[in-house]
Amino acid sequence: MNLKKIIKYTLLVLSVCLAAGIGLFAYNADSSYKISSDFTSLPLQFDPDAASSTYQLQNAQITAYGAYIKGIQNENDNTQSVLIRALSPLPSVVVKADNPDTISLRIENINPDFYAQHVSSSDLAIAKETVNTLKFNVSVNAGQTVRIEPAQPQIPDLSGNDKYIIMGDNRDGYDTFAQIIQQVNAENPKFVIVNGDLVFSGKPNQYRLFDKLVSGVSSTLCTTLGNHDIRGDNGRGIYAMLYGPAYYSFDFGGSHFVFLDSSPGWTENQAVSEEQYAWLERDLKKAQGKPIFVISHIPPRDLRSNVTPNEIPNYINQVEDGASWVNSILNNYDLNKNMNHGFQDPQEAARFEKLMSTYHVDTVYLSHIHSYLEYTKDGVRYLISGGAGAELLSPASYYHYLIAKIGDIKTVTVVELASPANNYLARYQAAAQLFATAMYEENPLAVILVITGLVLLALLIGIEIYLWKKKPLDAFGRWLLDVGKYGVKHFREVFGQQSGD
Repeated sequence: MNLKKIIKYTLLVLSVCLAAGIGLFAYNADSSYKISSDFTSLPLQFDPDAASSTYQLQNAQITAYGAYIKGIQNENDNTQSVLIRALSPLPSVVVKADNPDTISLRIENINPDFYAQHVSSSDLAIAKETVNTLKFNVSVNAGQTVRIEPAQPQIPDLSGNDKYIIMGDNRDGYDTFAQIIQQVNAENPKFVIVNGDLVFSGKPNQYRLFDKLVSGVSSTLCTTLGNHDIRGDNGRGIYAMLYGPAYYSFDFGGSHFVFLDSSPGWTENQAVSEEQYAWLERDLKKAQGKPIFVISHIPPRDLRSNVTPNEIPNYINQVEDGASWVNSILNNYDLNKNMNHGFQDPQEAARFEKLMSTYHVDTVYLSHIHSYLEYTKDGVRYLISGGAGAELLSPASYYHYLIAKIGDIKTVTVVELASPANNYLARYQAAAQLFATAMYEENPLAVILVITGLVLLALLIGIEIYLWKKKPLDAFGRWLLDVGKYGVKHFREVFGQQSGD
């Protein structure tokens, strides 16, 4: 095969690789998310005041408390189950029947053994499906109400076994996040909080990877939305389908936990919506007398020194295609690492902090800043934990997660993981490696195709340079060969004479 044919076929393969790779990147960015072919998602129906979700089957009404009804699962025996996702460690379910029926329920996002131990009814057929899912078969008669109500612990276990984990900003740090999950499971917590920025840009393939990682958590996973999670055309929609409402609360062990959505606060003047503020005040009033913990992503204030105003909202107002500008700004860490990562409106920050102190909140857990920081304001402790895997470029930051004990409002244990050295070069090298790994994890085939195309392109460029400079290169090659031959000959003559002497 002559050189022209080699170039022709190489160019063809190069074009196919690059076109397919770029096409796959675009497809992964814009494709719709489907959990599985055996599962049908239901529109999110959730009442945050009652912490309940209701679904009407043909013969029965199902209401979940401390959970939401996620969808319908097709089973291997051609039956269907109603899938309920827990938002609290011990959710309850009420089934009201219009006609006799046997209803199959799955409750996911729980510790199956812990949950089963707290269910007193012996009439339920219970089976453990996965590390965080139980299946119930409920037989009901016409007009009957069946309740699955696990006993709720009203006081904490003072031995310290009632613990929970807090972390934030894992997004593209897949290796670190996987290590944290492994350690978390060994701790056997009652629930795990991942405090926003679950994914980098709200894309389906990123949510799919995150969901795969957390499917191994053998406890209740409680999440909040971060600013990165709602980027993209349907980041918020995918989150709602997978993890439910943007804000909710529950009681456990005599303490009250509140989860808020402050994700707009990075690019909008108001971080927490008026609807949430109204609900939050109602919720906090009902929880008075209990230890209260509030969880949200963006902190009301940025404690770091020398931060500059966040000008991203101005970009939205100044350019026609605001979204693309925002993405380009957010992707450039040099421009935003020293921006103010607190609420954009100082008046809202003061309003939020006043609400926390007015209703005697004990601790507010936050993230968004990739570091560990804390401050106290009017008797309320604010802990910022953003070290679950995202890049570390600010000084004195490190990968970590927190362990807290239910009933202990003062003590939090910081568990530190291996982190890049605290210097400029090491941090940027680690960040570059992190993003490269994340790109491959999220788009493995696309990356392989693009790299193959680029290697072939480099090969073609090399061939073209050779053909362009063939005569001088051939002459240089002959010169190198002659020099080599002369060197070998001279070496033999010199050392041959020495051995003859």
